[in-house]
Amino acid sequence: MACPFSLNVKPPTMEDLFWATLNVNGQPGDYHIVFEKEEYRFYQQGSLEPAFAFRREHDEWQAADAVSEKVKDAAVDALEKYLLQQH
Repeated sequence: MACPFSLNVKPPTMEDLFWATLNVNGQPGDYHIVFEKEEYRFYQQGSLEPAFAFRREHDEWQAADAVSEKVKDAAVDALEKYLLQQH
């Protein structure tokens, strides 16, 4: 899948991580996960703005906002699977 950013140009502080399919509000969607500004940001396919974001504080996942809190379980599951594969 293509990077959702124009011409595949990423801001220099962003780390491209992986793609995941998540069920949000009962609907599956493809999300591009990047690490930027100390947050794991989930961009829905085709979007230039993150749909939700999380950060790790004191060994716990913290939602960046109320929207993120609603999808926390599915998103954190995808993040933990990815991070475990990296070790």
